[in-house]
Amino acid sequence: MNVKNNQRRKNSQERMMKGLMELLSSRNLNEITVSDVVKIANVNRSTFYANYIDLYDLVDKTREYQEME
Repeated sequence: MNVKNNQRRKNSQERMMKGLMELLSSRNLNEITVSDVVKIANVNRSTFYANYIDLYDLVDKTREYQEME
């Protein structure tokens, strides 16, 4: 089930956000691809696109998430 507040979905989103942050510590954003993120987060590409429109959407959501903490 791909329910909005599903725990599995939240875990996948957090892994992708953490993966993005890890990649950003060693590369510029323009050097990072969706493939890099899904590989480091250990999720499928379809999972990425079920949660985000593109890489920049992930960046925006990660920034919003960090501001809330």
